[in-house]
Amino acid sequence: MDQFTSPQIGLALRRLRKKHKLTQKDLANGICSQAEISKIESGTHSPTVDLLYALSRRLQVPITVFLDHTEQQNSIRLIDDSFLSRFRNKDFNAIFNETKTFIESSSNNIELSLLYKYYFHLCAYRLNKTDFRTCIIELQNLSDKYSTIYYSPDMIVRIKAAIANIYYENKSYKHSLRVYEEILRLNFDNDEMILNKIRIQYNFSKILIELKKPETALSYVNDGIKQSIKFKDMSLLGQLLFQKGACLELTNSSFKITSEVYQKAYLLFELLDMTEYKQIMLEKKLHYLKTI
Repeated sequence: MDQFTSPQIGLALRRLRKKHKLTQKDLANGICSQAEISKIESGTHSPTVDLLYALSRRLQVPITVFLDHTEQQNSIRLIDDSFLSRFRNKDFNAIFNETKTFIESSSNNIELSLLYKYYFHLCAYRLNKTDFRTCIIELQNLSDKYSTIYYSPDMIVRIKAAIANIYYENKSYKHSLRVYEEILRLNFDNDEMILNKIRIQYNFSKILIELKKPETALSYVNDGIKQSIKFKDMSLLGQLLFQKGACLELTNSSFKITSEVYQKAYLLFELLDMTEYKQIMLEKKLHYLKTI
């Protein structure tokens, strides 16, 4: 097999192994010998394509982490951040045209092409240029490519979450449920992935409530709250507390306990200036907030 000879591979491998708190023996287990890992990290041995791919899967990173220059990775990250911000601001038409032009240019950069296709298919759906079933098929094809051609756990989760969300929007709750269950079986073994998991748990709980499964929803919500506090991430804490209140209502918990949870949610929405959520609570849950 072809071998990679970049001296950066050993440095990258060692950094990622330590980030995951793995010994050389842990990393090598079932893949190769510990001695081979040691040689790669020291720069005295070049891994084959197959070996590097196996190591990338264990470390939950794309194989190009070992190959690409830092500048290129930073560039792709900036493009992704820009698209994400514009997508959230519903700039769908501009993103659609930009990604369509790029895709038609037949770029040789596989990672960048997959990223552009991700936003292209989502925007095509948002603009009603394609139906939701076609969009889901295209996104599933992208997920398969990220799983085989370019392994990226973060993008696999994002794509599958988008699929689950599209099913949810179209009231295909059972299909959405199955996709969320599939996502939650993936490995979330680093800080960034765990923060993604919190968002998945929040969305999953909404589906479970729609399917009249508040007890199960509550277990996912409670874990999401626990992880949010542990990682000091407040981005979804208010929404999670709101969902917890909804679960408590459906399970006939006491008014006092339910009220305390809703009040915490409202205070967080107020603190973070989340006007839309505050308004929803004032319209629908005012009787729980009267003591604030």
